[in-house]
Amino acid sequence: MNLLDKGQYLGTTFGDFISNDLSIIGSVHQKSESQFHQHKNAYLSILLQGIYIETSKANSIRVFPSEIIYRPAFYVHKNTFESANVKCLNIEFSDEWFRKLDMKPLSNMVSFNKINNFPFLFQLITDFVHYNHIDIAEDLLLDLTTKLISKPSICKRIPWIEQLIAIIDNETECVHSLKSLSERIHQHPNYMARAFKLKTGMSIGQYQIEQKLSKATKELLLTSSNIVTIGINNGFFDEAHFIKTFRSKYGITPHQFRRLVKS
Repeated sequence: MNLLDKGQYLGTTFGDFISNDLSIIGSVHQKSESQFHQHKNAYLSILLQGIYIETSKANSIRVFPSEIIYRPAFYVHKNTFESANVKCLNIEFSDEWFRKLDMKPLSNMVSFNKINNFPFLFQLITDFVHYNHIDIAEDLLLDLTTKLISKPSICKRIPWIEQLIAIIDNETECVHSLKSLSERIHQHPNYMARAFKLKTGMSIGQYQIEQKLSKATKELLLTSSNIVTIGINNGFFDEAHFIKTFRSKYGITPHQFRRLVKS
């Protein structure tokens, strides 16, 4: 039986990010039926386009766009791709990923879910594809790991949390990576991110965005600075990134917000 190693997928691959801990790889499949196979690592597969049938030794199920399958390591299955250009986004987790997080991945079951149950996946895909911002992607994947495919255990006492919040609150002009933040508070980046999420209910990346938007909103109201300047001053990559993020949160653009309030 075919055993696929880390980063190996059937079909044609597109766009990839591979580190020691995880891999994000796209795959495109033409109309066909694969042989039974298994993967060395556990991974999530998000169906972006097309339809396929997932067949295991126990049953078969048809998978539709926006649906997510979690496949544990060494899960035996085959796929029947019912149309051309079936496109998947695969997020693969190594043993090291789970070990660093002190988590045990599900090992004896396959789970199915929908992408709309995990809104941060939309942000992950957008940030990865358009901005290639890997730190944010990893941060969001910690959310996914915690919510979907593992059972976390963590010490309740996290005395450094206020220090971390103060850094983010006072430095909205910066785009902090997990590594840079962890070095300042002397914690492992993965542990830091998990603890922050469990304590605050949001990821470090999401909290950074919240604080950037909060400060930018005040500047829209209290200053006459242009939109580009306000966005750059608060750590957005460019005007388009600021406008997109603001509209996603509030439903209107910064220009519309300022005009609405000042009118």
